[in-house]
Amino acid sequence: MAALNVLKRLASLSILPKLVLTFLVTLTPLYIISWKMNETGSSHIQKEISDSLVSRTSLYMNILEFDIDSAIRQLQELVNDDDLLKLTSSSEVMSEIEKMQSQLRLKSRLDALKKSSKFVENAIAFIPSMNRTVSANTNIIGPFDEEQFFALAKSTNRFESPFLLWKDRIFISIPYPDPAVSSRQKPFFLLAIEISRRELGMVLQEFTNEGGHTALVGNKQPFIIAGGAGAVDEALIQNFQQSEANGEAEEGKLQTVEFKDESYLVVSNHSTRLDMSLLMYVPESKVTASLQVYRFWFYVLSGVSVLLVLLFSYSIYLIIHQPLKRLVRSFRRIEQGHFNLEVHYPLQDEFGYLYGQFNGMVKRLDVLVHEVYEQRYLARLAELRHLQSQINPHFLYNSYFILYRMAQQRDHDNVIYFTKHLGEYFQYITRDGSDEVPLASEIHHARTYAEIQSIRFSERIMVEFEEVPDELRDFPVPRLIVQPIIENAYNHGLENKRRGGLITVVFSQKPGAIEISITDNGDNMDEEKVRELQSGLLDKAQPTEHTGLLNVHRRIIIKYGGGGLTLSLGEERGLKVTMTIPREAHARHEPLVDCG
Repeated sequence: MAALNVLKRLASLSILPKLVLTFLVTLTPLYIISWKMNETGSSHIQKEISDSLVSRTSLYMNILEFDIDSAIRQLQELVNDDDLLKLTSSSEVMSEIEKMQSQLRLKSRLDALKKSSKFVENAIAFIPSMNRTVSANTNIIGPFDEEQFFALAKSTNRFESPFLLWKDRIFISIPYPDPAVSSRQKPFFLLAIEISRRELGMVLQEFTNEGGHTALVGNKQPFIIAGGAGAVDEALIQNFQQSEANGEAEEGKLQTVEFKDESYLVVSNHSTRLDMSLLMYVPESKVTASLQVYRFWFYVLSGVSVLLVLLFSYSIYLIIHQPLKRLVRSFRRIEQGHFNLEVHYPLQDEFGYLYGQFNGMVKRLDVLVHEVYEQRYLARLAELRHLQSQINPHFLYNSYFILYRMAQQRDHDNVIYFTKHLGEYFQYITRDGSDEVPLASEIHHARTYAEIQSIRFSERIMVEFEEVPDELRDFPVPRLIVQPIIENAYNHGLENKRRGGLITVVFSQKPGAIEISITDNGDNMDEEKVRELQSGLLDKAQPTEHTGLLNVHRRIIIKYGGGGLTLSLGEERGLKVTMTIPREAHARHEPLVDCG
C-alpha cells in the first residue's frame, strides 16, 4: 500500500522532476557499473601495492640472512685458524718474526672476511695473551682494547640471536672458549665482526617507497637502522610492535595503522635467524595518491553526468513545458470568462495542432456563451442591481429634516459636520464602477452612516467597530453589505431602546471565508423570532419586514453561490447577524484599491 502511494505521488509530479527522475533511473545502472569497475581497479592496485611491499621485505630479509649467515660461517671457520691458535697458545716461544708473520696472515684472513660481505664494517681478533688486537680496518697491530673485549665476550646463540650492541655499534662475536660452556672462564681469544649501519641503511633506502620508511629493528638488542625520507618515527614502530605482540597485526601482511591522526600502511618480516624484524611503512595518502586521482576524476565525471542530465532534462522541459504552460494559462483565462482569446504557435508540430484545436474550441464556446450563459448572467445581474437599489429612502427624508432643524437653530458647526458625512454617504452609494470595494472602504462607509445616525440617536444608541485586520483591509467585498445590517439594527432591533443601545461590529477569519458579526442589544428577540427571520432569508418567496437583511443575503448568494447571513440570538435578547463571505472566489484577484 505504501509503495502504491509513493507511485501515485511520483505520477503527480510536474514534468521537470519526472524527466530528471527518468534520466537518473536510466543512468543509475551505468553509474553503478562504472563505480564497481573503479572500485575493482582500486582493489587490484592496492593488492599489487601490498604484494610489492610484502615481496620486497621478504627479499631484503633473505638477502640479509644469506650475507650475515655467510659472514658467521667464515667467522666460525676462523676459530680454527693455525696462526690464531699459535698466537694464542704459544706466543711465548715464538720469535718476533714468527709472531709478526702469523699476525699478518691473520689480518689477511680478516680482510678477506670483511670483503666477503658489504654488510661487514670490520673484522676483529682480540688476543689477550699477547695484549693485541688485529683489525681489518687498520694497517698496524693495535693495542688490546679490554673494554670492548669484555663487552663482546658475552655468550650468544648465533643461530637465534647473534647480535651484540656496544656503543650503538652492532657486532657478532665468537669468544673462545664460550663462557656459557667454560664455567665463566676468560676467553683465550675473541673473534668479532662489526655490522655496517651505513651499508644496511643504503640498501634499505633502495627498498623504500617515496615518502615511506624502512627500518631494521632488533628484538633483544634494541637497535633501529632506518632508510627513507626524513627521520624514523620510533613511536610508530613501537606502536606497531605492540600490536604484533597483542596479536592485532599479522606478520607478512599489509596492515593499516592509525598514528597521530594519519593512516600508515605497514608490513613486517621477522627473521628468527637474526632476531630482528624488517618494517616497511608509508603514509596511506602517498600510496593511494594515484587512486585518489582516479576517484577524483570519477566523482568529476559523476557530477558532470548529473549536470548534463539536469541540463538535458531542462531543455526538454522547456521544449514541452513552455507551449503546454501557455496552453494551460489560456485555459485558465477561459475559466475566468475571457472567450475572445486566440493563441498562436509558430511551428507545425503536435503543439501546433493542439493550439489550432484550442482556438476552434474557444470560438465555439464564445458563441455558446453569448447564446446561453450571457443571457442568464445578464438576468441575474439585473436582479442584483435591483436588490442593490432597494436602499430604504426614508433615511434620505430623515436626513433632510435633521439638516432643516439644524439650519433653523443656526447650529453651523453641526451643519458642517453633518453635511460632510452626508455627502460621503451619498457619494459612496451612488458611485458607478465596480460592484466590489475593499473591506476597509465598506467599513468606512458604515462608520460614516453611524456618525450620521449618532446626531439623531446620540443619547440612545452607540456603534462600536472593531479595527479591520491588516490582512483583510484590501479584501474585496460587494458594496453596501454592512451599512444595511446596521440600519436594520437601528430601525428594528433598537427602535424601542430608550437608552444604552449598543451595536458592535467584529471581524474573524475562517478556513475559506471571512466573517463579519453585527450584534445589537435590543431586548425584543427570542429563539422563535430568530428562526422565523432565518427561514425568511432562505425562502425568497416569503416577504419579510427586514428587507435590509434579505437584500444583503440575496446579493452574497447571487455573487458567490454560497455564504450569506446566519441569524442567532445575541446578548440581552438582541439579534446577532453573522455575514459569511467565501474567499475562494478571490483567490486570483489582486487587492482592490478604492479610488473614490
